[in-house]
Amino acid sequence: MQPTAPSPFVLARTCVFRRYLTFRNQVAMPAAAPVKDAARQARKLLKKRMKDERLRNFFGWCEGCAAYGSIF
Repeated sequence: MQPTAPSPFVLARTCVFRRYLTFRNQVAMPAAAPVKDAARQARKLLKKRMKDERLRNFFGWCEGCAAYGSIF
């Protein structure tokens, strides 16, 4: 069994293949971008609603304590 000598074009082929993969990913990305953007917006909206609910509960509790505190 004879060992094969590395080709002088190995690095060039690797570089071209990597460029092809990068190009392919960039071309394929815009099709999925609206879906990702919509999902991101939905997550942000849900997170904002949860935060608003927590703050509403907290400040409601504070107002209740203040109201009872003025009685005593």
